[in-house]
Amino acid sequence: MFPESPFKTQEEIDLQFDLQNHCWDGAPYIQNFLAQSAWVRENNECKEDIPVGMRDEERIDIFPAREANAPIIVFVHGGWWRLGTRKWFAFCVQGFIELGYAVVASDYTLCPDVTIPDISNATRLAIRWAYQNADTLRGDANKIFVTGHSAGGQQAGMMAVTDWSSYCLPANVIKGSIPMSGLFDMRPFKSSWLQPKLQLTGETVLSESPIFNIPDSAPPILVTLGDDESVEFHRQSEVFVDAWNERGHRAEYYPAPGLDHNTSVLSLMDSNSDLCRVVHKFINSCC
Repeated sequence: MFPESPFKTQEEIDLQFDLQNHCWDGAPYIQNFLAQSAWVRENNECKEDIPVGMRDEERIDIFPAREANAPIIVFVHGGWWRLGTRKWFAFCVQGFIELGYAVVASDYTLCPDVTIPDISNATRLAIRWAYQNADTLRGDANKIFVTGHSAGGQQAGMMAVTDWSSYCLPANVIKGSIPMSGLFDMRPFKSSWLQPKLQLTGETVLSESPIFNIPDSAPPILVTLGDDESVEFHRQSEVFVDAWNERGHRAEYYPAPGLDHNTSVLSLMDSNSDLCRVVHKFINSCC
């Protein structure tokens, strides 16, 4: 059994996970996200609103690579599974575009209209689309990577533990996973301010926690977060990396110096940022 969070009361847990009221003022960041995302869509080749699932929100925006046979990155946005869309977070793909990748910006219906297992299935649909339509992306179907920030980091972790043969895809369709500021143990959320929205059950707390579902065969992972993030974000990342390594898989850990939950994701706009460089090096090592 993996260690539980040392934060037991709702007040303690909320202090770790309430990004609006704890350490970060979200409103100015959201306005910046929207402006930068609009710029990215206007200044890059972009095909928007491609449906991949039955729900209207289960759509993707794609940014084809500048040259053929590029690695493909599927990016999953955050927002505590209850807020935001791919349109808010298009800025996150700019650095990857400049580095030569094809990018798929994934999306999903938000809680409480769905549950987190539904969100995980939506992300799998985006990955399936990327594999089946690699040529449209000018990408290589044998070089698919998944990344995401915050709630999207949890999704990147879930994609790394997915049995892809159950989805009629190669077992190794994911060549690497890069969870950013991710959550890997959902147990604390059942006692948090988010529970009325997330509607977690005893079953979904376990099934949607990547740390409880590490398979015998798994891709390499690079777990990143801002070095200035809360204790619980660090604890979850460190425990997950240790668990991955203990199962004999490759896991790397990168706490980005001087960055927090929001500034770390903003650094994805700059292909020369330390975070983009670390991710680029990791992907090259997996190809």
